[in-house]
Amino acid sequence: SIVCFIEPTDDLKKSAEEKHLNLLTLDKLREIGRNNPVELVPPKPTDTAVIMYTSGSTGEPKGGEIGFWQGKIDKLLDDFHDFRPTILAMVPRLLNKLYDKVRSDLRKKGIIGRVLFRLAIRSKLALIRRGNSSKNTIWDKIIFGKIRQSFGGKINRVVSTSAPLSPEVCRFSRAAFSCLFIECYGQTECVIGCSQTVNDIESGETGIPTSMNYIKLVDVPEKEYYAKDGIGEICIRSPALFKGYLKDEAKTREAIDEEGWLHTGDIGRWTPYKTMKIVDRKKNMYKLSQGEYVAPEKIEDVYARSRFISQVFVYGDSFESFLVAIVLLNDDYVKQWAKTEGYNVDTIMSSELNAKLKQIILDDMIREGKKRGLMSYEQVKAIEFIKEAFTIENGLLTPTFKARRYAVEKKYKQLFQMIYKNAKI
Repeated sequence: SIVCFIEPTDDLKKSAEEKHLNLLTLDKLREIGRNNPVELVPPKPTDTAVIMYTSGSTGEPKGGEIGFWQGKIDKLLDDFHDFRPTILAMVPRLLNKLYDKVRSDLRKKGIIGRVLFRLAIRSKLALIRRGNSSKNTIWDKIIFGKIRQSFGGKINRVVSTSAPLSPEVCRFSRAAFSCLFIECYGQTECVIGCSQTVNDIESGETGIPTSMNYIKLVDVPEKEYYAKDGIGEICIRSPALFKGYLKDEAKTREAIDEEGWLHTGDIGRWTPYKTMKIVDRKKNMYKLSQGEYVAPEKIEDVYARSRFISQVFVYGDSFESFLVAIVLLNDDYVKQWAKTEGYNVDTIMSSELNAKLKQIILDDMIREGKKRGLMSYEQVKAIEFIKEAFTIENGLLTPTFKARRYAVEKKYKQLFQMIYKNAKI
């Protein structure tokens, strides 16, 4: 049965009947309930409350079963003070916010605050590298002790998972908490964790396989990744793997092969220390630092509707919380627009006007995104212009005129880094 909040039309009723579906209005459902009272059976926390479907940005949505248990997020800090936990599991988004707030507060104190912040982290990490995790240094009295007290003051283990942690936030977190720090890699399909790194000062690696988990790499020839070179798609085999996607056998067979290996879609590389490092995604997807997955090609199709744009390439760094893009301008329209707006066509790309033009085009892209239902995290936050078109001849387009994402990312790697850097200023 399907419950409708408004009275369904006759056409909708007929269509539902042909598909053997029963349509009920909310009022009708309430009436049925009043006429058929049953004894209340309170749900257990483990009972399924909601079947929530994924966005389906790369295919058919999949149903995830979510239980009844939940906490109150607005009481979280009070809970920290009352319960004084010893283990803290967080997503990078929260650690990023903590880092930004501490840095912002110290920056308000001018150059002295900025110098103290950098010196405090550097000094604490130097002690940790030597095996000294003391929480009684001068830096703890000035900065880090207050942070730990806000979490109850008893934290002796911190776990970060769901998305990569940027190196600067990782170093700050290790210095601030002065305790065992663990970064985990995994997916819902392998029941969260399949590898972890423990007390590694530098972020960027996902460590070694956890208990019961086997990891192997397989070739991804379309991206020129080969397991013989120590790089390829990460595959996981474990007794802890999920049973499959709800009512979706095809997607289940696609995810788990005949030998029982889960194909994660992540590209990994073995480091010289035999730990795993995530370097890419097999499919054209980016995972942002807050854990959101975005499909760039869908976003590019939307932005390409802007009359200012000839070509656009959307990029996401897994250490960042937002997307950026490079844009090849539609010269004919830009010149026409400049003439209409009273700008000198020959100087429209000068440094002064360039910044204004970028903002105008970015605003136009965002308008297109809103019109076509892009989520806020799918909208780019900064752009840069390029002069060379993507073509088959220069290796940036496939014969079917799709962007060779690996080639574009490689060619414009430094430009993307610059866009992110400038966007934070």
